[in-house]
Amino acid sequence: MGIGGDKSVDFFLLLDNILAEQVHNLPSCPVLKNFQQTVERRCVDSLLFLLEDSSREVLRMSIGLLFYTLQKNITDAVDPSTPAEKARKLILYASHDITLIPLLVALGTFDHKWPPYAADVTLELYQHRQSKEWFVHTSYHGEEQVVKGCKEGLCPLKEFLEVLSQYSVSPEEYNNLCSQMEENQQTES
Repeated sequence: MGIGGDKSVDFFLLLDNILAEQVHNLPSCPVLKNFQQTVERRCVDSLLFLLEDSSREVLRMSIGLLFYTLQKNITDAVDPSTPAEKARKLILYASHDITLIPLLVALGTFDHKWPPYAADVTLELYQHRQSKEWFVHTSYHGEEQVVKGCKEGLCPLKEFLEVLSQYSVSPEEYNNLCSQMEENQQTES
């Protein structure tokens, strides 16, 4: 399929345009509408090729810093020595649809569909009143998710933190990984 004489197609750009037109009720090319599922499938397949079939390093580079921050914020929230004025009740992060996919893959909850417009991942921290045990509840676009390694939607904090630790990368580790990847690319060239 050539576009304007070019033999390559940027499926991510096409999907972004298709979805933006739909969300803003703009007129869309009927041919592209007919190929929307194919374009979406190609985008998902391309990302999964990188995220699932390669080393864990790609996921660590994609969401490692976020997972590190989440671990730190959750650990601080459950630490009884954290001063009340530093204990945050709500933390919001914003991202793009293409950022949600590695996050969902790492959590083991990706449904192989491109995230819809304004999709969200919500992590809620709960403490059992009697046992004082901590749990994390995860939802994606309003639906409860069972994170890999957890038996149900309300995941014990220890198990949830174990999932995060598989991909968590401190800023220093991230810089080292970047340097290693750059060195690998230079030696391959």
